[in-house]
Amino acid sequence: MLGWEEKVDITRIFKLQPARPTTFFGVGAINEIGAILKELRAEGIRRFLVVTDPIAYTASGAWDAAKDALEREAEHFELYDKVRPNPTYVNCEEAAKKAEESGAQCLLAIGGGSSMDTAKTAAVLLKHPGKRAVEFYEQGETIQGALPIIAVNTSHGTGSETDAFAVAQSDGEDKPCLCSPYLYPRYTIEDPALTRSMPLKQTISTSIDALNHAVEAATTTTTNPYSIGLAKDAVRLVAKYLPKAVVEPSNLTARYWLMYASAIAGISFDIGLLHITHTMEHAMSAVNSKVTHGDGLGILMPAVIREIYHATPEVLADILSPVVPGLRGVPGEAELASEQLKKWLNSVGQSTSMNGYFTDADVPELVRMTMGSSLGQVLLPVAPIRVDEKVIERIFRNSF
Repeated sequence: MLGWEEKVDITRIFKLQPARPTTFFGVGAINEIGAILKELRAEGIRRFLVVTDPIAYTASGAWDAAKDALEREAEHFELYDKVRPNPTYVNCEEAAKKAEESGAQCLLAIGGGSSMDTAKTAAVLLKHPGKRAVEFYEQGETIQGALPIIAVNTSHGTGSETDAFAVAQSDGEDKPCLCSPYLYPRYTIEDPALTRSMPLKQTISTSIDALNHAVEAATTTTTNPYSIGLAKDAVRLVAKYLPKAVVEPSNLTARYWLMYASAIAGISFDIGLLHITHTMEHAMSAVNSKVTHGDGLGILMPAVIREIYHATPEVLADILSPVVPGLRGVPGEAELASEQLKKWLNSVGQSTSMNGYFTDADVPELVRMTMGSSLGQVLLPVAPIRVDEKVIERIFRNSF
């Protein structure tokens, strides 16, 4: 049997590059914050706005080290702790206004993807006085700069700490994204000890988020061997260490490898992009704010695999082997791969049914939002199959 390597177009040129941020990774990495601030101080960057949610920065323990370092190295710092899940343009503009009023020269994001997305958007706004978030997210305004960002990650699912993307909710129902090299954090801190306080549901959903990042990035039409290799390792690590973290929340070895899996999955989709599952989940959480990102992805993932397996069977058989062993990489395995993946997701506590959030009557609206979303205009064309309304409707209905 030929593997996916033999099907790679060797004439297509891609950029083989690692993540942009200087990343400090490992237990105790939060203690590098002082050295980072000292380095920035030498450059004249001495005023900071901390961007976080009301819980993560203190519950994780990150604030103890960060506050101490800021008090030693910063000339001035203020706290914006009003980040919410699925941040809106208003939230981002509010953070930017506070940063402007305090004279902040750098944003320190502490938390998961929502804190980082808020900080990234605010960082862009601060470099473009007078501009609104909607102009960048929806009207094609070119990003010409952003304030530097330090990202302190407190989850193992976002990927935002290693990528050039940001997402925010519009004033309506859409959740567009930004993409620019200016959105890479300048420094990232990945300290697995900061994830020990995560609730069980969040431990599961963030890990499933990383799993989805890997699977989607490895199956886009814009993927490459580097992205696929990272994705394969990320899936292997999530499959091995998520069950351990579920049983032993304080197991730092499990947290270490889940955070590493999340980071490399983030790098994988930063260069390979995403496609169907993320586009559909954004519609779900826009309609029902109780849908957490990772939970929505986990619900949709088996049905998406069923739809795309025939297009990339070799890649999916390879990268999914830790959770669905024995796949041969032939199109006829689509249903088997989907059902076995569903069983594995259920075994780690991840729901695979939309019934808790939606009814069959919601499907037409979810389909409309998915197909009409600005994110869909970017991501659906790079899916491994042709995506139309029938495909999206089928995935939603097969997810009940």
